Amino acid sequence: MNDVILKIRERYEDMSRGEKKISDFILSRGTECLGMSAMDLARESEVSSASIIRYVQKLGFEGLEGFKLALASAGAQDRDSDWKVMDLIISPEDTIDDLCQKLGQMVSTAMEDFFYQLDRDALSRAIGVLKKSRRIYTLGIGASMLPAYDLFHKLKRADFNAFYSQDTNMVMEFFNYLDERDVVVAFSYSGQSKEIIYACEAARERGVVVIAVTRKSSSPLSGLADICLFVPNQERAMRIGAFTSKHTSMTMADLLYLGVIQDDLETMEVELMKTRKLVERLKLKEQEGEPHDKNRRPDNRKRE
Repeated sequence: MNDVILKIRERYEDMSRGEKKISDFILSRGTECLGMSAMDLARESEVSSASIIRYVQKLGFEGLEGFKLALASAGAQDRDSDWKVMDLIISPEDTIDDLCQKLGQMVSTAMEDFFYQLDRDALSRAIGVLKKSRRIYTLGIGASMLPAYDLFHKLKRADFNAFYSQDTNMVMEFFNYLDERDVVVAFSYSGQSKEIIYACEAARERGVVVIAVTRKSSSPLSGLADICLFVPNQERAMRIGAFTSKHTSMTMADLLYLGVIQDDLETMEVELMKTRKLVERLKLKEQEGEPHDKNRRPDNRKRE
């Protein structure tokens, strides 16, 4: 993949209707684009020739030829022959196969872009900070709660001093005891969640390193964080559900976790086996006892 493909995908939702038409044609029929003039592209995309020139300039190219060279380098025609962005993931006419294909395509493209644009240096710095920290606080609300809680759970199971709560009031109470030995990992795809911003501001006031997992775009959170771990900006702010952002944010959380436990894998394996055995014993207890009936009312009558 080349930067030009990633730029188009990331900026797609903010493009005008005409720019989306051009993007759809380029991403789905890359081979044909390479031999076309601005007039040819305009005709196929149903826009004006001037729109083509403005489009490539917005992407950072002086002219169409430079853009086509970058596109040829990307090899877009091999990877993206069936790729087409859609305003909505579903339509009333879709079959189950259509839904499967659309979602699979979205996730596959998002993960490809994720690893292409991943800042390995920033990830390495974040892992280093987590390893040295006294306490790790993960933050996330809404869909971003999922990677925040998952990272907390994995770290806690590995015996790290980690904390997560859905109650933002409780989070702020506990933040009273933060100091520079702690670290906050904040998940917010939009980077604009007021609860997350407020908590991160409080953490920064106490000298705490803030690691942000957010979309690759300027936002209050990215401006506030010490370390930004960006995920591809491929979903609009108003959406019918968190799809690609959920997968990419969860992947970032997994990378943080793997990096943190990497140096002590032998000990970690022993401890994780112990936790597994404890859970298995609980399951055996449940199997030995009577099944719990939620609808059964307690019998408070005295027994004779």
